[in-house]
Amino acid sequence: MSRPSDPAGEAGGAFDSAASDSIDLSMLLAMLRRQVLLILLVAALFVGAGFAYSYLADKVYQATARVLLDPRDKQLVGEEVVRPTQGVDLSWIETQVDLVTATGTLRKVVEREHLIDDPEFGGTGNPADLDAVMNSFARHVRAERGAQTYVIDVIVSSTSAEKSARLSNAVADAFIASLTEAKQNAARQANILIARQIDDLKAKAREAEDRVEAYRRENNVVQVDGRPVDEQTLKQLNEANVTARLKADEASSRLAKLDAIARSGGGDLASALSSVDSPVLGRLKVEYALALRQQAELQQTLGDRHPRMQAIDADIARSRGLIKQELDTMVARARVDADLAKSQVASSAAALAAATNKVSQTSDASIALRDLEGEATIRRDVYRAFVARAQETGLQENLQVSDARIISPAQVPLYPSWPRKKIILGLAGIGGLGVGFALALYRGRSRLDRPQGTPALHLVDDAAGPKAELPEARPAPPEPGNVLAEIGVPGSLASGDVVTEEAAGELMGGVAVDSRPAFQSLADQLMKPADTEGPAVHVLFGTAASGAIAAVAYGLARVMAEQSAETLLIDANSGAVTTGSSLLGRDVSGILDLDLRHAEADAIGSRLEGASIVLLPAASARLRHQIGFHGERLVETIRDVADGFQRVVVDLGPSCPPALFSSLVDIADDVVMVVDAEEADSPEIRSMFADLRRLVPDLRGMVAARATSVVVDDAPPATATA
Repeated sequence: MSRPSDPAGEAGGAFDSAASDSIDLSMLLAMLRRQVLLILLVAALFVGAGFAYSYLADKVYQATARVLLDPRDKQLVGEEVVRPTQGVDLSWIETQVDLVTATGTLRKVVEREHLIDDPEFGGTGNPADLDAVMNSFARHVRAERGAQTYVIDVIVSSTSAEKSARLSNAVADAFIASLTEAKQNAARQANILIARQIDDLKAKAREAEDRVEAYRRENNVVQVDGRPVDEQTLKQLNEANVTARLKADEASSRLAKLDAIARSGGGDLASALSSVDSPVLGRLKVEYALALRQQAELQQTLGDRHPRMQAIDADIARSRGLIKQELDTMVARARVDADLAKSQVASSAAALAAATNKVSQTSDASIALRDLEGEATIRRDVYRAFVARAQETGLQENLQVSDARIISPAQVPLYPSWPRKKIILGLAGIGGLGVGFALALYRGRSRLDRPQGTPALHLVDDAAGPKAELPEARPAPPEPGNVLAEIGVPGSLASGDVVTEEAAGELMGGVAVDSRPAFQSLADQLMKPADTEGPAVHVLFGTAASGAIAAVAYGLARVMAEQSAETLLIDANSGAVTTGSSLLGRDVSGILDLDLRHAEADAIGSRLEGASIVLLPAASARLRHQIGFHGERLVETIRDVADGFQRVVVDLGPSCPPALFSSLVDIADDVVMVVDAEEADSPEIRSMFADLRRLVPDLRGMVAARATSVVVDDAPPATATA
């Protein structure tokens, strides 16, 4: 809907003041056709200026040298010259890009290329201008990294094509040299720091070793091969004692065995002496066995009394005597060996006890000595490690390889990079046409002014274009009966100012309390639930500010709820201040959130405290701009919940699209237009009301919202419970 300029209206809506001025496109195009020569002349001037600039401006050439970063660790000493890396920090690459234009890199180029004498960079040959030349040269150099690569483009611009290529390669060389110098400086600095510590570590290691030797002398601790002599002696005596005990046991066992054989006397000497190891007994046992065998053979043929049998018996007796004699000798020798072994055991045990006593006496000294030796060992190892590291860093200083190399030297550019003729001419043409259109519109602005008179009334659908257009209405005489009630609304709500949700809620509560008689009178003039099937549906819209319409809707619902009537208040207001945002909050879910955002059905309605009012937003703040496209969805919701309420108050606000208005008017019992009280008697509002009444038979009248200067601070705030 369009109407005359209204400061209380809100932008973007059907009653937007900006929409009051209509422009005829045919008139606009005709006026531009009449000014076509002016437009073309201005465009030609701009294009000519751009053409002249592109030829007269100093030409700038750009040359690019490409440098490849190699983040792999390079060691000239070792099995692998280049070690693979597991990953590279992106910040390291960005740091290398910044180092290309660092002061140290550019200073080398300025000094090497004698740019102090180059007028292009402000050089005059005076060394005092070095900083100014470097700053000027830095503005001609930039470094860029290719997307997700290790390649850096070193770009240098100059008025000379050859100079740009030469300086680009010089910057790349200086950058590579600076990387090598940085690694050499790091190795040199490390070598200096390590060398400072070597002498101190050497002195400390020698001091620790001297303490060890002094402690040994003071405590008579003698070591051989790094071990104390006392401990070694104890170990040897212990081993000797064990050996002596073993020998004594063996000698005693041998003596007991031989003594038992010797006591046995006769019997089977061969079997008794089988376990005795002696060469002499072995020979005697053989002779004795042969004599016994010969005796047995002759006894079977000659008999016992034969002379040869007697000789054999004498040989057997002699062999037994020799065996007995040898056995007695062995017993005597075994007894001597056993006694000697026992004496050795006693002497070794005594020596072992003495050594053990001495070691126990020097154990404390050994413990302290080991601590001193451990400290000396640690200091000696640290000293050796530092010496080895110093030698390594000394070699690394002269064995450094740069982490970058040039993969594409800069070539002399064939064409300048600036000025770009096509871009300059294109921008000049666009600017010329824009200025030409502006001048043409300015010269023909008087033709676009509409004649003074009553504006036409339009219903405009934002999505589908013009919905319907009514003939221009003649101003109707004032009809005081059309104003159903006059409500006092705080100025911050009536003027459309932006206020916080809490402040708006308190102001709406104050309006409901202070203007209760006016709201009661308004409710009495509207349809009663008993006079209609289902709940009485009251639709409010208008040209007033959204906050004023919301305050009227809340006050009317509150009065109706005081009559013990369950009342449903639907907030379909898309303005800045609404009942939903003021009383429930901006993030509360609404009807459209069920379909568009899959919200929970029981989370969109809230009952206001102290009244039989259920406040149901049409949409949350994020979906409020789509309310105008879902009028049928709001109608379905009202019909679904109709049985639970006696009255339904719908706040459409000042920005009501025609589709939404048409959908709700079809089910409305009353339609009320809320206007600013100062405009209620104006011919424009009267004409608009008359035209709407012909379209909407249920339009009951207007409610005049009068701005008040009193801000209600102590009014009861409107709160809600889920």
